[in-house]
Amino acid sequence: MTASAELGATQPLGTAQVHPTYARLLCMLLRSLGADVEGSLASAGLSWDELSVRDQMLDFAVVHQLVLAALAASERPALGLDLGQMAQISAHGAMGYAMVASRDLRQALETVARFASLRNGLLRFELQQGEAGAVLLVHECCDLGHARGFVLDMVLGTALRLMESVVGHRVQGMRIDWPFAQAPDPSWLARLRQCFEGPIAFDAPLLAFHLSLVQLSLPCLTADPRAFEAARQDCERELAQARGGQGPWALRVQQLLLQRSPGEPFPGVAEAAAHCHVSVRTLIRHLRAEACSYQSVLDGVRQEQTLRALRQGKSSVEVIAAELGFVDTSNFSRTVRRWFGLTPSALRARLRGDIAAQ
Repeated sequence: MTASAELGATQPLGTAQVHPTYARLLCMLLRSLGADVEGSLASAGLSWDELSVRDQMLDFAVVHQLVLAALAASERPALGLDLGQMAQISAHGAMGYAMVASRDLRQALETVARFASLRNGLLRFELQQGEAGAVLLVHECCDLGHARGFVLDMVLGTALRLMESVVGHRVQGMRIDWPFAQAPDPSWLARLRQCFEGPIAFDAPLLAFHLSLVQLSLPCLTADPRAFEAARQDCERELAQARGGQGPWALRVQQLLLQRSPGEPFPGVAEAAAHCHVSVRTLIRHLRAEACSYQSVLDGVRQEQTLRALRQGKSSVEVIAAELGFVDTSNFSRTVRRWFGLTPSALRARLRGDIAAQ
């Protein structure tokens, strides 16, 4: 997606959206805690009457404000974990039903990796499988602003709840990578230990779940091949509709670009065409029919990765430039100024200006 050039201090970056179910669940959680629900909704420009019947996705800018208000109203560092743990299977739509009808945990996680975007555009799930097991990686697709800790907490709580629902018990021996230097609060760690007893690696590059072959083969408690196939087909139809704003060729190119390892050059248009099994001319024609180009898709990916690296990382501008595949720092600086009207250092200062540590 193309990054927004609006760098207002209170607005998260990107144009991602979130399903309103999660906002409704957050309000229910606040109500159960005796917190100010109406005040929290009002701070995000929402009302319960509107939210309770809404079926369209919510802009993350709105959700961001609701989350901040909810955190302030509840004063609970583990509010995101609480929300993830309370979400029922039905909250995740057809994807949730496909998960619990899966053959085993591996198939359930493959379902998440393919269809999680139906419920939110903030994150991209990737299942890397190998001979010894698999890793479920959680990539942040946009700048999550002040709500980053809450969002990742919710994903962590949700993932643990879903895996337990799939196999009928907690997955023993799994390891979690956590992208913060340490637990934000002792009460947060105590809350996590109520639903996860395994090892946690702090200060990781991103949220990740490491599973062995034995864990992946755990059978689903409610496995049902017919129900799984019906739910999967529903997900595929939803996915096709959801991608109406960005064509399938642009998405295939974007997916290839996102697989690049830090420091490696981005694939060129010829490599992208080969990946899509078409000629360069055919790929260009398909992208033009979708009102975009290879360069516009590449710029969108680079912009989001630049914003994320400058805001979240501690690396120097020189290191970031190298990791993003720029020839040299001066080229990176000129490109960032063209995109955002600021030098990398000034942009980093703007992005971090009023963002408190988690």
